[in-house]
Amino acid sequence: MQSIKKTLILIVDDTLQNIQVLGNILYEKGYSVSIATSGMETLRYVKNTIPDLILLDIQMPEMDGFEVCKILKSSSKTKDIPIIFLTAEAETETIVHGFELGAVDYITKPFNSAELIARVATHIELKKAKENVEALNKKLSDAYDQIKDSINYAKIIQEEMLPDLNILQEKGIQHFVIYMPKDIVSGDFYWVKYCNEKLFLVVADCTGHGVPGALISMSGHNLLNEIINIEKIYNPSEILNNLNNRVRNIFKQGLSKINEGMDIAMCVIDTKTKTVEYAGANSPVCYITNNSFKKLLPDKFTIGDDKIENKKSIFKTQVVKFKSGDRFFMFTDGILDQFNNADKKRITKKGFENHLSSYIDKPFNSIKNDLLEYLKEWQGSNYQTDDILIFGFEIS
Repeated sequence: MQSIKKTLILIVDDTLQNIQVLGNILYEKGYSVSIATSGMETLRYVKNTIPDLILLDIQMPEMDGFEVCKILKSSSKTKDIPIIFLTAEAETETIVHGFELGAVDYITKPFNSAELIARVATHIELKKAKENVEALNKKLSDAYDQIKDSINYAKIIQEEMLPDLNILQEKGIQHFVIYMPKDIVSGDFYWVKYCNEKLFLVVADCTGHGVPGALISMSGHNLLNEIINIEKIYNPSEILNNLNNRVRNIFKQGLSKINEGMDIAMCVIDTKTKTVEYAGANSPVCYITNNSFKKLLPDKFTIGDDKIENKKSIFKTQVVKFKSGDRFFMFTDGILDQFNNADKKRITKKGFENHLSSYIDKPFNSIKNDLLEYLKEWQGSNYQTDDILIFGFEIS
């Protein structure tokens, strides 16, 4: 049977009578007691044994209690030992100096046994409580480090899943991406695929951000690959309708407390017919053509929405002709919801669209940096409100 370790108290006093009185009082209360009769003896003792508390006389020859306390508190090994000064002087200056050196309390001579035991017990409990808190903080810190390491690795995986955009350049399409997760990993994602002699571009905003959003985004990646690459569905509205049904099946919308989904914009570029086909689930696309700023408005449903349970075909395809130099902007609502630092106002859809409309005659390759500067100036020192994703492209 494992024995319970008794609390060890070190008594430091050059008067043997004081040591005897203190030792008897503490021993009767179940404490283990060690003694030292000088400052040097105390310092030698703590090299090998760390007591739970020290009762330290102030007035001793060669090295007084103040000097001993100062040395103990300067060492990482002994700095956390509670020290209670023993003093015949109750002058405020003496007491304050002791506290300044790091003592936790003082006891005046001659000793009152009830007061002595009460003060010792209080500081022993405080020390144990502090040690418990430190141990808990260590566990929390270790757990936090493990979780953060896992999330950072998840970020690497998520970034690896993002598409190679070189195909856009090969097809004569300039582009830029601003991809800014709020919490390491993102609930926003973009997806690009060349298939059936068409370019499929997707920008999606999954419910939530951080880990929950990232899990949904990975499902979105996989489902789009299945629908387009395996099942050979190429019409944007059919893709979104199919995606909606699959998301509902995966998360069992209406039967579960989980209500996950995504807002999504899809553009399908056909360079032969010079058309862009668009379908959107609560996510618009803005574009500039003939020196005019225009919008493709989405269907007002979210992928996986409970409200569209009994509707098999709810998303519609819109087709626009493009000419060389036309610019398109796809984005999630993170930029719209960003607060500024001054009066906590959001950028809003109207504010962002007004800003995009200023890019009618600016060089396309300057737009990304301009948007980043615009966001930086608006946000200031305020925190990032949500995941931010902006995808722009210009067709040559």
